This record gives sequence, structure tokens and C-alpha cells, in this order.
Amino acid sequence: MSSKKEIVPWGSAIAGDVLSVFQVPGGGFLGKLGDKYLERKQKEAAEILIDELRKGSTEPADISEHEVDPLIEIIYRFSKAVADGAARKNLKLLAQIIAGLKRNKALDPDEFRRWASILEQMTRDELMLIGKAIALSRKINEAGDKPSFDFFSILQEEMKAAGYGKEVSSLYASVSRTGLLVPVSAFGGLNYTPSPWLDELGRLASIEDVLKPES
Repeated sequence: MSSKKEIVPWGSAIAGDVLSVFQVPGGGFLGKLGDKYLERKQKEAAEILIDELRKGSTEPADISEHEVDPLIEIIYRFSKAVADGAARKNLKLLAQIIAGLKRNKALDPDEFRRWASILEQMTRDELMLIGKAIALSRKINEAGDKPSFDFFSILQEEMKAAGYGKEVSSLYASVSRTGLLVPVSAFGGLNYTPSPWLDELGRLASIEDVLKPES
């Protein structure tokens, strides 16, 4: 299996070869940029993770001795997401998951692998839907109401207000495959209800924060 250090240089080499064939100026130079690109991505990802671990404290994150091994294993999985090309917002979300697991004294590599497989390649639209679903589920739970048909009705209205049209049905189906929303048969179609994983994600991370434009 190729190491993550090999992935980007190979991609750059292929891009360079293709552009050279079509006589695009500078195409051959791309093959030399892989190492620098990977180094920049790794540094950026490390900064994201450090920022999330330190958030809310002026002191360095306190890592106890028994947390070192699981944290290293988790960081290796985080690094794989970097090498696989996860977008910055997805890396920030994964970093928040790590910080949340640590905050809850639950640094379990298997738990993080589950979240990484769900979140690392999600699109902005999928994250938008999940963020609205988390906020709505939290509101319903705080009010003491069961998240049933009303949850999906309100979620549909909020997605419509956000500018989503018929394509939103594909988003519901896509997110339901992750286990964050649960499809429920209803008269004339499907409804979706929040799963325990959705509420857990809301406790570990802030998708609203992830989707904010960065200055």
C-alpha cells in the first residue's frame, strides 16, 4: 500500500504528464510540486487539530499518559483523511470530533474511525443539512417533544428557506445512508427522523462553526 507521502506526488506527476501532452506551459513543473503541496496540507491540518484541541483554553491541551497511544492512532487516521484530500471544513469537523472525544474522556480510535468514515468526504450541502437537523433535534429535545413527523416537516421548511429545491430529496437519502437520519415509511413517501448518532455528533462538534466563512 502506498504511503500518504507518495499519494500527492503521484497525482502531481500524472497531472504534469497530462498537461505536457497537451502542451500546457509549466505542465512538467507540476511533478515537482507534490512534496511542497503535501507538506503544506500536513501543516495546515496539524494547525487545525491543535487549534481545536486548545480551543477554550490559554494553556496547551493536557494529554494524560493513558491517552497518548489512542491519540496517536486517531491522528494517524486523521492524517489519512488529509492524504485522501478531505476539504478543510471536513478536517476541521474531524478535529472537533477528536477534541470532543478528548473532552468527554473517550479517546477511542474505533469511535473516531466511525466518525471519519462518515464525515471526511461529506459535501457542504450534506453538512448544511446535518447542521440544521442537529439544531432542530436539539430544540425539540429541549422542549420535551418527541422528534417525529414535526421534525421532518420543519426540516423541509428550513431547507426550502435556505434555497434548496427538489434536489434536497437526494440529500436526505444521502445523509440517511450515514446513519445520521433514519428513513421512516409514511403515507405517500418517506419521512426522516434524527438518529442517536445525530445527537451524539451535535454534542461532539459544531457544524455551524465549521460552515462559517473563514476570515
